[in-house]
Amino acid sequence: MSKSLSRRSFLKGTVSMLAAAAVTGISGKAFAEGSGTYIPGTYSATANGMGTVTVTMTFDAESITDVQLDVSGETPDIGQAAAEELKAQLLAGQIAEIDGVSGASVTSTAVRVAAAACIAQAKGESVVVNEAAAPADHVLDLSFMDAPEAIPSEKISAVLDCDVAVVGLGVAGVCATRAAAEEGMKVVAIEKCSTVNGRSSQFSFFNCEKSRELGVEDIDANELVNELMNQMSHRANPAILKKWADNCGEAITWYGNGYEGITWVPIGEKPPEDAVYATPMAPMPAYQPGVDHERIFSGTLNFRPKGHTPVLEANFQRALDSGNVEAFFDCPARQLLRDESGRVTGVIFQNLHDESYTQVNAAKGVILASGGFGHNENMMAYYLPWIHDIMDKYKVTYAHTDINANFANMGDGQQMGMWIGAQMEPGPLGSMAHGDFGKLGPDAFLQLNAQGIRFHNEDQTNDHYGAQFVRQPTPIYMVFDSHWAEQLPLMQGGLGSVRSANQNLIDTIDEWTSAKGDSVEELAANLGLSGEAYDNFVASVERYNELCEKGVDEDFGKCAQRLFPVKDGPFYAITDEGSLRFLVTLGGLCTNPNAQVLDNDYKVIPGLFAIGNVQGGRFVGDYPTTIAGASHSMACTYGYLTGKFIAKA
Repeated sequence: MSKSLSRRSFLKGTVSMLAAAAVTGISGKAFAEGSGTYIPGTYSATANGMGTVTVTMTFDAESITDVQLDVSGETPDIGQAAAEELKAQLLAGQIAEIDGVSGASVTSTAVRVAAAACIAQAKGESVVVNEAAAPADHVLDLSFMDAPEAIPSEKISAVLDCDVAVVGLGVAGVCATRAAAEEGMKVVAIEKCSTVNGRSSQFSFFNCEKSRELGVEDIDANELVNELMNQMSHRANPAILKKWADNCGEAITWYGNGYEGITWVPIGEKPPEDAVYATPMAPMPAYQPGVDHERIFSGTLNFRPKGHTPVLEANFQRALDSGNVEAFFDCPARQLLRDESGRVTGVIFQNLHDESYTQVNAAKGVILASGGFGHNENMMAYYLPWIHDIMDKYKVTYAHTDINANFANMGDGQQMGMWIGAQMEPGPLGSMAHGDFGKLGPDAFLQLNAQGIRFHNEDQTNDHYGAQFVRQPTPIYMVFDSHWAEQLPLMQGGLGSVRSANQNLIDTIDEWTSAKGDSVEELAANLGLSGEAYDNFVASVERYNELCEKGVDEDFGKCAQRLFPVKDGPFYAITDEGSLRFLVTLGGLCTNPNAQVLDNDYKVIPGLFAIGNVQGGRFVGDYPTTIAGASHSMACTYGYLTGKFIAKA
């Protein structure tokens, strides 16, 4: 793996990274003359971490005398827990290029960047604030579609020759890299961040020898694809979905076995302690037409105990061990290369350490696997305005950043493709924007909006919850009585659903609910409701109980099996505040089922492939949770298949 400079030497040699830091407050004599190293005073700057990280540093003429870190937006047991150690490193080292805290790399990078901005201010140096201005009067800025000037040949400091170039090293890119390398291809793998990137643990996984060994029943792939198409209003590409469904079992088995010594644990068996293992989710209850609001399929594998990141890293190591891979981290791709015939022949990337450019000539082609565009303001406003315009309602959970604390998911692959004539899939594009009620997930208990009014059939999956929540006055309240635990087994299965209560969940109910009351009226009061909202709340519960007694939901059609009355105290409510999550975008370039990118006439652009969240046609309009883990599974499967396909092409 190639990194031309270490992070430490990079920070000592440049302040270009300060473009990612916003100066939020400066006190002291910023332009006073003096003979010391610093201008005494207090200086602040922010940088992107899991949330916004603020570093405030106080200086005398020769030293940093105090450091304050605001990491309240970081993960409590990771980034927040690292704060004291990061502060101690800054004070002890008297420099920004601290080692950081293992396991809290995102927060550590943000602290380094913001601290460097503070030090630059204290030295009287100008700090460029890199902020995207919102277009005036809601005029869309579509400049991201315009191809930049070609990088001149005199700026190219190195040229590499290979068979395949892979841009982006998430699950799709890692799988493509390993698959191509195992086919004997010489691969150059390029990643904007400092490491391979993964999150979560779930992969759809079915209809193969390994899934059957683990107790996963086969499913009808056509029925699954048809249900997905129905959920997406038939906007997705069924050929892409079917190829995934027919091959995901083989691909996920290969991926899991990429971790040497992984333990495959059948459903219901005890997992090993302190070891990486893979085990299927328990099967969902059989679909009941006329009862279940929508159809949910079983067949999802979980990697444990730390998600699939250890497996991802092991797969990448296998690729490196083949001897056929040269990897470059901290190196975003900037432009694709084409010959006179229109074939894509390579890619140019930039090293963030020294800003140099390298040209990669790829004889077989370039695979774009650089992810989504969730932090690209202009692309979000154009392609996903219904998310962009209410982003304040969502907790944004994507946090991968480069060494300058700039978010990585900027739509690089989509843009580079469009710049050479690739077709961005028609909208409405998909995204992962979900919601639920925490400890009880998206279960079908009574739900009332901030005005105390019931507004839908509560028997929904969490993707549909999110769609409803953003269309209601918030907060939303989930309301239930003392029989909640015995009602859980009657819920429909699905991603995030809770169908049983262990003793700890029962014992801690006062901790994870928002309010409690011995009567519905007391519950409403304890939620802080008054006036019309209070009256509506009490009346809505009364109306709901009438429907439960009738056994017919005359208002919204929820099945009788999940009409749970709210009549026996104590009564509880959970609010949805903070429950909406925006993870990633899912819209990308049009491809055929071989992941070959298409132009605006639906013709193949030779030498160009798109997988993962750069590939269109997979999830359109929404991300249905018809089967859990479909996005990861499709990324892995198409990485695996594309690496093999390009080797044989």
